[in-house]
Amino acid sequence: MAIVQEAFDIPADIMTKLLTGEYRRIGGVVRYAIGPNKGRIVKHLDPVDLKVAEQAQGIGAKALQFAKNNKKGLIIGGAIAGAAAAGGFIYYKVKTHEPAVVVKFRTALRAYIAEIQKGNLELETINTLMSALDELKEHKEYEKFKITLSTEDLDTFVNRIYEYTVRLAENNKVQLTEAERSQTDNSILNLQNYLKTQKRIFEVAA
Repeated sequence: MAIVQEAFDIPADIMTKLLTGEYRRIGGVVRYAIGPNKGRIVKHLDPVDLKVAEQAQGIGAKALQFAKNNKKGLIIGGAIAGAAAAGGFIYYKVKTHEPAVVVKFRTALRAYIAEIQKGNLELETINTLMSALDELKEHKEYEKFKITLSTEDLDTFVNRIYEYTVRLAENNKVQLTEAERSQTDNSILNLQNYLKTQKRIFEVAA
């Protein structure tokens, strides 16, 4: 039986920066990670009120509002479809500045995002991204990578993937467990868990 899917929106500005590694965060400071402005401060992050964060339920609204508020400060570079259309260029930029495991992760992530946006995600693509995440986590410098990757964009993206996973389960009449609906404060771990859930949905609904 075919998996029921629908095209799912992921803001192009967030997607592009995730795939290029344009920014990196160290503590409460976001800096340019590549290009002529490498090391230059982009912004200082405001402290997060944890009690307010725990009470927030509008994950989708938060993601969309973040993209809306930051439109003017984002350089997409070319067409909005950027990340997919300029895949080779993005891969080259990342490859020359990041370790192989991070490049592999971003490459797998690019394919994954493209399929979600079109509503034709495949199990093989989920497995590829899961494998890339496993390699990333097993690397001796994983803690360093985790800090580098954990920008606001990754956090927002993973929240969108949570929404996508819930919708995928509903469309295919698959009941999610309490553990599958839970979230941690680690975006990379959350993404890994959502991928496992998506894989289960594909296997159950197939």
